[in-house]
Amino acid sequence: MKRNICILIALWACSAYSYSQQIRMRDVFAQMPDSIFPLLTLNNRLDCIDFIENNMEARVKNRLEEQVTLESLTDDYMRLRTSDNSYTEMKLVPQAEDTVICLSRTCQGPIEDSNVTLYNMQWKKVGNVERPSVADFLIDNNSGALSSDTLQQVKQEALFLPLIKASLSPDTDEISWTLQTGEFSKDLKKVAAKYIRPVIVKIAKYL
Repeated sequence: MKRNICILIALWACSAYSYSQQIRMRDVFAQMPDSIFPLLTLNNRLDCIDFIENNMEARVKNRLEEQVTLESLTDDYMRLRTSDNSYTEMKLVPQAEDTVICLSRTCQGPIEDSNVTLYNMQWKKVGNVERPSVADFLIDNNSGALSSDTLQQVKQEALFLPLIKASLSPDTDEISWTLQTGEFSKDLKKVAAKYIRPVIVKIAKYL
């Protein structure tokens, strides 16, 4: 009996793995609902895929006659330059029951700020992606290298302009969050560079 259960579990795991391997980003991009990229037509998306798979510049004009470029496309990752000031990344994350689509939209104004959403394969939102708090970015100051006044100033400035960029890894199922310090004063920016670090999180944590 136990042996039969183990065999069934193994078969289920292999089936789930095989299913996840069949899902490719090119197909997800081609078949996604228009509401995800309302300015891109289906033909736009198909042209981008065709161009990049034939080692050509994957650039098209959207409904507003603006340039859109598919900059990267692998089996489980893509990066799409949607305008001069924005880009989108997508990553496929296989799970036990389904594959999750992680979508990150980044605006550059000129400082980058991102919004990340998770979807299932039916494009219904799943999970809850909360951006790290300012404290998460600060390196432990137990050494006393950063004075309490300076540390407090860094915290206050970061809270005043909490712009955070998300980067999806093409190679791993991770998000790298970076606290943006472009609006800091020149002197404070130098201090922040030493005591603020990126926060790297597994996408599965948000499910």
